[in-house]
Amino acid sequence: MEKVRIMGAIAFGGDLNPDSIGAAVALRRAGFEVIMMPEKFRSRLAHPEDDFMEASIEGIRDNKIVEAIMDEIDAIVERYGGLCCECGPIPSDYLPFEGLFEQRKYRIN
Repeated sequence: MEKVRIMGAIAFGGDLNPDSIGAAVALRRAGFEVIMMPEKFRSRLAHPEDDFMEASIEGIRDNKIVEAIMDEIDAIVERYGGLCCECGPIPSDYLPFEGLFEQRKYRIN
């Protein structure tokens, strides 16, 4: 089977007192590559404590594998006020956070 990068998009709701830094550390310890939301997007958040990150790991293009990766990400980030919103294979030329903030304001809750 073809190996691909599997990425999970993670949202942190400001109302839940999130710890995105702690979540990033835990994800890295579990073998994930983590990309934090760039500061340039902060002004577009509806709540100042909302946050986003992307976690990726090498995997294969298989629904059961993708679901297992999403469950693993969720199990880690929920302890830090996060939620894995979506997960799936990404192309080799993927740009982090592309399209996330197409709307004027993005609210998690």
